[in-house]
Amino acid sequence: DTTTVDPLADLVVTKTDGVTDAVAGEPISYTIVVSNAGPSAIAGAAVADALPTALTGATWSCVATPGSTCTDPTGTGDVATSVDLASGGTATFTVDAVIDPAFTGTLSNTATVAMPAPGLDPTPGNNTATDTTAVTAETDLVVSKDDGSPTAVPGEAVTYTVVVTNAGPSAVVGAT
Repeated sequence: DTTTVDPLADLVVTKTDGVTDAVAGEPISYTIVVSNAGPSAIAGAAVADALPTALTGATWSCVATPGSTCTDPTGTGDVATSVDLASGGTATFTVDAVIDPAFTGTLSNTATVAMPAPGLDPTPGNNTATDTTAVTAETDLVVSKDDGSPTAVPGEAVTYTVVVTNAGPSAVVGAT
């Protein structure tokens, strides 16, 4: 008698940045947890997080519970790696990036985990997680004006220098 035994495990992914609102130009950190509810151990589950273009300078790290491993413990940019998960095991990714100073609106970021063939996942609906954050601009505009002299002579021209500075962290478009 020959019986083919395929691994069976409920892979689950969660993703959060822990906030509902953020400021353009500021750092943001996401936590992605990939877990295996079992009953089988899974080798080579693909984890992906294609970061939105509004996130810059992204770095990430992965730490697994005992008996599980991260194929790549660190990386830059998008997350595109795999994990080996014992039954009951987890792999936790931390993704750090900066929100583009010119971006405002809704920042939506999705992570996925995929079962390797020939494995079976009885609940594939929990293999995707999306975090949504409202991003607003926060600026600190400073204006200074100077003619470069403590005194002026009546009837003579005076030249002023006006300097407008944005102390940020967000970009400003159309300031008057």
